Amino acid sequence: MGTKRTKRTKGVGIAAAVLAIAGVGAACAPSPPPAPPAAAAASSCGSAGPPDSVTSTIYNLTNSSRGAAGLGGLSWNRQLYCLASNWSANMAAQGRMYHSDLGATIRSPGYGGYRTLGENVLYGPAGMSGDAMHTAWMNSPAHRANILSGAFTSFAVATRTSGGTVWATENFGG
Repeated sequence: MGTKRTKRTKGVGIAAAVLAIAGVGAACAPSPPPAPPAAAAASSCGSAGPPDSVTSTIYNLTNSSRGAAGLGGLSWNRQLYCLASNWSANMAAQGRMYHSDLGATIRSPGYGGYRTLGENVLYGPAGMSGDAMHTAWMNSPAHRANILSGAFTSFAVATRTSGGTVWATENFGG
């Protein structure tokens, strides 16, 4: 699993990465291959809410964890879902876990409305449940920090299963 957060400060993207290893994932690679093409427009990617039971479970548990910590819930964001879906597919195609370049993402015209972006990534066995994914992220201090960050107001999570492995990406925006 990994966690990454990018903030926009005075028009300049500043990236801060915190890498964590938990029982399910592996360390992030130091030099990822080029990112896939930009995500489709938010209106053409994803639905108005989590598209399946696994992502719905993670979304609900994320907001439950935030509520238990005295924080407001995160709204589902189709644009972040496109970003997460494309990144999970990219990791699955590469057969390894690593972070997207949120610095480049937040500087791109389509993401100009965000002050900050965050990302958690994970891989595990294909049958891994949404409960298990959320628990793994919450048991890692760096991932938990993204989930419980007051800087974020919106969220999406996407998974991709390939070759007996599930690849998951959570994206946060504020």
